[in-house]
Amino acid sequence: MLRAGEKVYVKTEVKDGAFPTEKLVTVSTNTGLVTGFAKVDSIIDRGGGQYLLAEVKSVSRDNLTVKLAGSFFTTTGFADVSSSMVLEAS
Repeated sequence: MLRAGEKVYVKTEVKDGAFPTEKLVTVSTNTGLVTGFAKVDSIIDRGGGQYLLAEVKSVSRDNLTVKLAGSFFTTTGFADVSSSMVLEAS
């Protein structure tokens, strides 16, 4: 079971950003889509999908509150996501 402070990767949609060192990312959260920019080194490819680095802030049942790596348009980077959308960082 995940705990606050642990690093995870959250499933995301990735497109090219304005600069070569960043990408435009969109994460599907429990309250809608969150879009912003993240550094290339915060994104990984796994099992045919792309994932963005995040830190778990709280855990409740099958949901997590995470702090996403990057700069986002409509949030400070905090997002509530389903635990089924994350991979544990190793």
